[in-house]
Amino acid sequence: MINNIRYPSLRLGKVSIDLFPYWIGLLIAGFLFGLVGAFVVLRDGLQVTGLSNAVPWGLWISIDLSSISMGGSAFVFGVIVYLLRIKRFEVIGKLAVLLGFLGYSTAGMVLLFDLGQPLRFWHPIVFWQPHSLLWEVTMCVVLYLNVLIAEVLPIVLEHPIFKTHPWLTRFKFLGTLMKWVYAFSNWLHKAGPVLAIAGLSLSLLHQASLGATYSVLAGRGIWFNQSAPVQFVFSAMSGGIALLFITGVFVFRVMRPGLVSDSALYDVARLAGGITLLLTYLRVWDWAVTNYYSFDREIFLQTQILDTIAPYSLTFWLGQALLPVIAGSILLAAKSVKNFRYLMAAAVIPIIAAIITRWNYNFAGLIASISYDPFTPNIVLNSYTPTWVEFAVGTMVICYWMLAFSLAARFLPFKSNEHH
Repeated sequence: MINNIRYPSLRLGKVSIDLFPYWIGLLIAGFLFGLVGAFVVLRDGLQVTGLSNAVPWGLWISIDLSSISMGGSAFVFGVIVYLLRIKRFEVIGKLAVLLGFLGYSTAGMVLLFDLGQPLRFWHPIVFWQPHSLLWEVTMCVVLYLNVLIAEVLPIVLEHPIFKTHPWLTRFKFLGTLMKWVYAFSNWLHKAGPVLAIAGLSLSLLHQASLGATYSVLAGRGIWFNQSAPVQFVFSAMSGGIALLFITGVFVFRVMRPGLVSDSALYDVARLAGGITLLLTYLRVWDWAVTNYYSFDREIFLQTQILDTIAPYSLTFWLGQALLPVIAGSILLAAKSVKNFRYLMAAAVIPIIAAIITRWNYNFAGLIASISYDPFTPNIVLNSYTPTWVEFAVGTMVICYWMLAFSLAARFLPFKSNEHH
């Protein structure tokens, strides 16, 4: 039996309108629009995009990196629930797994179009390149996505329809099949600690390696940052847990009041705030080491050029330093604030900061690139403008994320009625 779920509605006088069908219709329309762009890319190739040899990574890879970071709460709460055995976070952990699966599946969808040769997506799995950081990232993402599928399957099967649907008795083969599926699901649930360890290892490896992809580029100016692996790990934890708090308030406090205590949600906010403050401390020290205690001509010139065409430095000081300190302090004091509206507003900042981190890392070294002349290196200003096809595919994958989350928030019970 599904828990009592309250559905958001719009009241006009005495009439209450269920907004869910209209919201789903809007997302389906966005998804269908994206399919048009996806068809054009698969038919004509990357020549229909704004990408070039000078700027081979653009809007799509930025969405990919951002969606992966938004799933960062999955491995954190896998450790909290299965290894530390803090059971009051068990239901929240299920939502974290769902967010992790949605984030990584979204990234996989984006990469399918960004590869340029989508039919060769299986090549890294067969043709190993163990000295490549991107190959290591690819393998970890593929393996971790399988771990997330194994973790999310028991959550989906908690829905009563998989036990009470009339077809299960009408068609015996379906009933038999579901018994086998439930047996497999129970086995996966018992393997939760093993999956949590695997998820932790794979997540830390590929999150750090995404940052290391930039930190090994000695001689590439603004990209060469040896703290990037740590920043990528902590920004995924900060932004992912902040997103978990916002969605958790909506799913567990608005739609399923009483399923999760306010105290548990406050602790999620405090965890996000603490990690955000730690990450901001690391960012500021990294800036000081790079720009204050030392001087690099290429970095100085790159920063100057970037500031002339975009608010590059402003996004760092405002979006990755000042506002995260304020938001992190508010979230860390969640049990004193005790106002979910203020806390949700503050939780938006770490999410934006995590996205800015990945967008700045990606575009900074591409737009203001250093020439490869070892004697007289120059700063080359490149340009990139996404085409409608890129925006269409980006709209499609974002609508997929929101559509899947909306359906899960509406229909999944997020609480098993059986003792595993």
